[in-house]
Amino acid sequence: MLNLPCVIVAGGKSSRMGSDKALLPFGNFKTLTQYQLAKHAKNFSSLHVSCKTKDKFDFEANFIEDVKEFSEYSPLIALYSILKQFDTPVCILSVDTPFVDIVMYEKLFACKEKNDVVIARSPYGSHQLCAIYSPSILPILKQQILENNHKIKNFLNLVKTTYVDFQSDEPFSNLNHPQDYKEAKDKV
Repeated sequence: MLNLPCVIVAGGKSSRMGSDKALLPFGNFKTLTQYQLAKHAKNFSSLHVSCKTKDKFDFEANFIEDVKEFSEYSPLIALYSILKQFDTPVCILSVDTPFVDIVMYEKLFACKEKNDVVIARSPYGSHQLCAIYSPSILPILKQQILENNHKIKNFLNLVKTTYVDFQSDEPFSNLNHPQDYKEAKDKV
């Protein structure tokens, strides 16, 4: 177990899927979000779910809603909303990556010292929602949002970011399209 909180990010648009990914059934669970919560229940000091509003969920969890001080929605606003809740680094996990496991976060954690952000990277590319973020980045994060700079990759160039390489893309498979979802369900 890592002595850090983990936040499952479940507030995306899901436009390519055609329905809210966070609410799709997965494994023996009513929703993909509940699957992720159960899978990681013993892996972190606490588990939370990041979302625009918790009203879409019909189960109890530690929800972190996006702050209302900004009118737009973006991954940076979700990250800002999350980090405002903690005084310790936070593990971030996208709800639609059900094959990421604790071993991957342990590898990220090993590189946490002296870094603001530690991000997983596979041959496909970097995975900003399989990462550890420090609340020390909040001032820069807020400034980027206020300047309407919502691209997470641009933001990462402004803070001390380290990438940790993994050999396989498979654990980072996102359930972006109905076919991705069907194939992932067959693996569980």
